[in-house]
Amino acid sequence: MKISPLLFLLSGTLLTLTVACGGGGGGGDDFVGAATVGIRLQPSRIDSGDRTEVTIDIGDVNDSGIALKVRFPNGLRYVPASAALLVDQQQTKLTPTVNALAEEENSIYLVFYLSQALFRPSGEEYNGQIGTLKLQLEGRKAVRDGKVEVDADVDDPQEGNDSEFTLSNPEFAAEDEASVEVIEG
Repeated sequence: MKISPLLFLLSGTLLTLTVACGGGGGGGDDFVGAATVGIRLQPSRIDSGDRTEVTIDIGDVNDSGIALKVRFPNGLRYVPASAALLVDQQQTKLTPTVNALAEEENSIYLVFYLSQALFRPSGEEYNGQIGTLKLQLEGRKAVRDGKVEVDADVDDPQEGNDSEFTLSNPEFAAEDEASVEVIEG
């Protein structure tokens, strides 16, 4: 039996991605991470005044819930009331707890605190169900080679969500990213 080198390469890449992203918050006994996340934009190139839709797939959410952090260039802005989480065909409107500019890095952070209960809307046991968070960003000024990034951290139950995230120490390590460009017109 002959195995295609491309198939072998793809299998190794998928295994690497699975290990790098973690295995499962509620679904696996050994996993202690926050969640698995993936991000995409549509469209990824916009004019100023236009919008892009950000889609973040979230799975394997930790028992304690997560702080889902989104970072993007200051040339974009979050469109208020545009965020919603879809799980098992049930939609929940969301508002970020944090929507703040980090002036030193010229980036904006959105932080959503999501409990594991949001990912089991029927009340059944959590088995790593995937939810999809969608939100919109609007182009305000030119952005070249920009990135919209996502990071999931375990929500600290001992600290209030209003004070858990700070711009001086965002504890942000992008788990996935998507390219974005804003053309000023």
